[in-house]
Amino acid sequence: MDRTKGFSLLLAGLAIAASGCARPPLDVATSAEAACTVATARVTAARGLPLGHVASCDPVRAEDSPPGYHVLGLRAVRNQDLCGSALMGWFAVEKATGAVFEWDVVEWRPGPEVDGP
Repeated sequence: MDRTKGFSLLLAGLAIAASGCARPPLDVATSAEAACTVATARVTAARGLPLGHVASCDPVRAEDSPPGYHVLGLRAVRNQDLCGSALMGWFAVEKATGAVFEWDVVEWRPGPEVDGP
């Protein structure tokens, strides 16, 4: 993803978080990048973290995600060079509604909805 598009998606996520809108823009249905922006905004808000706490979003390939969802992993910024994972968790964004769910990797299905703006 180029920097301009990434910046645009970040701004869209900030607008969603700041506006208090319950659901993201409609492009979540077709765009994994938009789903990453929405999940980042929702998860950081629910956990009381700044948006910058998320270093990257790793979407699962569309053909490996269940119909109707974008599945993705969020990874935190690491300030130290230590062994271990920076994985914040696996999440799913429902394409039809933009709702964000924790993702149950064992059952490969949505878990509880993430509360937040």
